[in-house]
Amino acid sequence: MQPSPLSLCRISKLVHISLRSYRLGRRVTPAGYYVSPSWFDQRISSQFEPDSKVPRLVGLEGTIKYKNQLFDEEKHRQQSLITRFEKIEVNLEKPFPDGEDFVLMMNANISTPYECAIHIHQNLKQRSALALVNGNEYWDIHRPLEQSCKLTLLHFKHEDCMPVNYAFWRSCSMLLASVIPKAFHDEYQVQIISKPMADLSGGSFICDVEVENLSDWKPTSEEIRSITSLIWDETPKAHRYERLQVSGEMAAKLFADNSHRLSELEKSLKQDANRQFTIYRCGQHIELSDGPMIGDTSQIGSIFLSAIHPLKGKNGSRFYRFQGIAMPKQLNINPFAYSLIRDRSKHLNSYGLDH
Repeated sequence: MQPSPLSLCRISKLVHISLRSYRLGRRVTPAGYYVSPSWFDQRISSQFEPDSKVPRLVGLEGTIKYKNQLFDEEKHRQQSLITRFEKIEVNLEKPFPDGEDFVLMMNANISTPYECAIHIHQNLKQRSALALVNGNEYWDIHRPLEQSCKLTLLHFKHEDCMPVNYAFWRSCSMLLASVIPKAFHDEYQVQIISKPMADLSGGSFICDVEVENLSDWKPTSEEIRSITSLIWDETPKAHRYERLQVSGEMAAKLFADNSHRLSELEKSLKQDANRQFTIYRCGQHIELSDGPMIGDTSQIGSIFLSAIHPLKGKNGSRFYRFQGIAMPKQLNINPFAYSLIRDRSKHLNSYGLDH
């Protein structure tokens, strides 16, 4: 019997990691970034000079390490721009139903809603998944507050829970995307096509993936359980969803190994060359998303990969739709009811496939 793709990946010793320079019509710049031909030619014609110190990306492990180094350096660079502490007044609206408002003096561009919760109560810190600023802007719990504001901390049992549910679905989608490349190791080149999605109507969160040289894969239940176990490994680690805004040039470096992301960046930068892009990091996985996300992965309770559907794109190329289901840790559900929800989540989620 022919071994499955994931079985081959698991038994691989990964002693040798092949250097991928020219794959799928992409070129490598002198600095080692993988880029589309149009992006490469555009930059050359505009006399764009990449950083010659950047090492060539080698294998999945090297790619992940390099991206995270870039993320850390950019995060520290932005933090270093804050040279003085500016006090702001945060009016925290009734964090508990029978309680009262709190007024906190915090630091602009440093203090986060999460840190506001720490000042009040341990339980508030643990349950808060999202924040609402001035009643009109949903805010990541670990995103620094920029000015004096009215703040509401939201959780999964809050009366205004739908924004939290959307953030939860989006966060689960990103978590799923983070483990898929690990499942294939370096045996198959994986590109994440979709950005973290938050559509609730389809009954599952999804992640569209392109796997090179794997057009006829029929995932088995064992392989689905194997990927689920990878997700389970990550949730207890309480990986924060870290938000960062970066320039187009930095975004191109971070997503240089993904032709789909580069194409998105090109289109956006043609409309606005100075546009800033919002990215998130969960663990070691970095993704392009407008957000917002929940606080960290420990707020995710029961989570499963439900199904993997082989599909074809507009150009006839094969890709796979990974679908999952999850419940927040804060919520309890009847096991029978949850089994019905899990069964429903196996059906093809047609979100975004109407073309």
